[in-house]
Amino acid sequence: MPEQKSTLNPDFKSNDPYGYLNGVEGYQLPQEWVDNMQVPELHSTRILASYNEAGFERSGAYMGPIFFDPEYGALTMAEREFIGVIVSSINSCPTCLIIHGHKLGELIGDHGRAQRIAINYRTVELTVEERAIADYCVKLTEQPGRMEAADVQALRDAGLSDEKIYYVIETAGVFNLTNRMTSGYGMRPDDDFMVAIATKA
Repeated sequence: MPEQKSTLNPDFKSNDPYGYLNGVEGYQLPQEWVDNMQVPELHSTRILASYNEAGFERSGAYMGPIFFDPEYGALTMAEREFIGVIVSSINSCPTCLIIHGHKLGELIGDHGRAQRIAINYRTVELTVEERAIADYCVKLTEQPGRMEAADVQALRDAGLSDEKIYYVIETAGVFNLTNRMTSGYGMRPDDDFMVAIATKA
């Protein structure tokens, strides 16, 4: 990508870095990873994987089905992305909000609605079940030490089975993990992805 002109500054500046760490000099991602990567964070991933390839493989084996396998668990892909957007919004994780907000928009066929959910889901008409999931995920994210049986019962009262509640908690927990790692490492989406979604907007 060529250098970008700042929106707020008429002078040219270098592109924002793809991470706060420098990465191991000369490291390249395995070509198989590049060919199969399903997230638009190739440059950030290269930096982080340079320190711990095995760790990336282990985390991918666990989190990959949650993010990418429609047959996994009891939640639809849209429900998983909905949870991801709610959690990422509370955690103010711009990278996860951009990527998963865009994916939610694609899945529900309405990018404007997905953006409104990302900004403040309380302003969007949701089903009783969706609102209960969102409220639960907010509390789990903001106040994990105050979770109690009544919070799970509220999900049951909204119509969720215990199996579905299990996957709501797992998905919210995984997004909290990735939000914190993404923010801590300073990961950001690839420039070509940002250009592509801006062109579609």
